[in-house]
Amino acid sequence: MQLRRGLQAFNRNVVSVAKKDTVEAALTAGVIAKNVGQNTIATTPSSLSNVGKDNRIWTGRMYDSYDADVKQTGRQIRIRYGWISDKAKYFLIQEHGGKAFGKDVTPMHALTNSTVAVKDYLKSKGIQA
Repeated sequence: MQLRRGLQAFNRNVVSVAKKDTVEAALTAGVIAKNVGQNTIATTPSSLSNVGKDNRIWTGRMYDSYDADVKQTGRQIRIRYGWISDKAKYFLIQEHGGKAFGKDVTPMHALTNSTVAVKDYLKSKGIQA
């Protein structure tokens, strides 16, 4: 009986540590997603500028609006990233490509880059995304 209680306590401890590790990994993944997305915006050459601008930052709104959010509901953890609270139409034109001001806009792929980075990080922690 004592062995059984000991094993049950051990099991609870393992589950508790695993939950804590998973939450910490999700929070880190959120930071990674934000950093990678903002870095993409800051390092992808502009398609609209005639002067060879080496980034997509004009006013800073698109860069500053790129964010991440991690929430846990019960056993589920959700990581959201991108333009969560500020979703201007031109952000998506910059992201996916299209036409703006009569010019073709080359996609910058901030969301794709963030997704790849998050999946790679979580995989390195043994977490399937």
